[in-house]
Amino acid sequence: MGEERMYFDHTSELGENPGEKDAPDAVSPDTVEKAPLNDQGYLEQKEERIRYFRTKNLMERVREMLFCLVGAKKNMSIYPPHHSICMDSIFTFFQAAKKYFQLANDFSLRIVGEELYYEEKLLTRESLLYYSLVKDCKEKGVGGITIYKGLTPEEFADFLYLFSLDPAELQKRGGLKSLLGRRGIVHIALADPGTYEEIPKEEMIRASHREEYFNAIDVIKELAEEVVAGKKLKISKANKVVGSILNRVVEDRSAVLGLATIKNYDEYTSYHSVNVLILTLALASMLPLDRSALMILGTGALLHDLGKVTIPTSIVNKAGPLSSAEWEVMRQHPVVGADILIGQPGVHPLSVVVAYEHHARYDLKGYPTIKEKRGISLFSRMVEIADVYDAITSDRPYQNAKDPHTAIRYLVKNRGTAFDPLMVKVFVDMLGFFPVGTLVRIATGETGIVYDQNEGDPMCPRVKIIRDSSGEEVEPRIMDLTLLKEKVEAAGRSVVEAVDPKKLGIDTLQYL
Repeated sequence: MGEERMYFDHTSELGENPGEKDAPDAVSPDTVEKAPLNDQGYLEQKEERIRYFRTKNLMERVREMLFCLVGAKKNMSIYPPHHSICMDSIFTFFQAAKKYFQLANDFSLRIVGEELYYEEKLLTRESLLYYSLVKDCKEKGVGGITIYKGLTPEEFADFLYLFSLDPAELQKRGGLKSLLGRRGIVHIALADPGTYEEIPKEEMIRASHREEYFNAIDVIKELAEEVVAGKKLKISKANKVVGSILNRVVEDRSAVLGLATIKNYDEYTSYHSVNVLILTLALASMLPLDRSALMILGTGALLHDLGKVTIPTSIVNKAGPLSSAEWEVMRQHPVVGADILIGQPGVHPLSVVVAYEHHARYDLKGYPTIKEKRGISLFSRMVEIADVYDAITSDRPYQNAKDPHTAIRYLVKNRGTAFDPLMVKVFVDMLGFFPVGTLVRIATGETGIVYDQNEGDPMCPRVKIIRDSSGEEVEPRIMDLTLLKEKVEAAGRSVVEAVDPKKLGIDTLQYL
């Protein structure tokens, strides 16, 4: 079977309604009836009844969605992807999923031993009925499947097709998880075998971060569609995204920065916009700015490239050099973006300025031409740094992605000309010389991925070791390089060099 992509109407995307969080273990109605009938007892009784029936309803939806998932998987393994039976089973799955996502924010199946779990709940009956799913997952190195709201039929169909491949073929292609990343399937995440024996709280928090990230992607896509259709923008949705990401940055900056390593070649502009938002808010959180200022800045960062949606894709995605005429069209996107935003109610003027100035450069030698000697605004200077950093570290039609360390070196080299030198210093202090996601070889000869930064020492991050000194894969473990620094001080740096992950066939994102 050839690798085919299936195209559907995107109005079928999951997650149109905000979900409610899963309820705790329920109490039966009979038990509730015995509660005292004073005011407090009545309120507790009512709340427990609500939890009981909500949980009952949720589990019915879980079983329905699991039944449809297994059915669609079975049909895809028998019939060609475009066969009507496959199409019908995918449609049926999305009908079930739409009802499910009215009650929860993601659908998470776990494989523990020979059993299927939903969240922490053992699905005894389903473990027997759908043992073929359990067996397939184990043979293909899958310890769990999580489906996030926002899943499109194309992604789901691609996932089913890849999941139908035999284990040997999957291994030859680099594994199922790696294939999902290369095909741009971002609303389905796979866990490694054994992951769910004991789930660290940190990993559960990171999962909720990812959910908000992909919700932001959906919002920026929706706003882009509104621009193309000539409609008024739902700025309230953009503000909600900014507020949500800002809360995450304040809670745990380093965890959220890990999300900014997510890339998608086919949907560069959407992912780039959200990554620039994250990087900008993380940078701004290092400065004495109040929340209202951060919200204005964040909106400008999220919408800074909105003018690009009006440029022909033949220009935006051109692999070779642009002609002078094409370059002139491309140079207009900051002006067009500002024109779009200035006509939208609820957009602060400083957010408009960010869209207009983000390519003007610190020395005013960029575009559009700014003749005043005052320079560009502080907000524009921050967004410009985040914009260039993410662009350098992303695959584009006309360039391959560079590693994060190379991007940092570029910013440092051009500080004082293209970039505000003070903001570059703060940005480097925040990300480190080896930002999160950089593959590095350390003084011990081991290879690892930068996982977190140590404040005050940008040269010594925390690294997740994935290969030993001979290049053999090892069980990942975290090493704090400040501890290694003391041992190698006489010999040199704790980080020897940044390594190109593509040359070693490593997908760094799966380790973050």
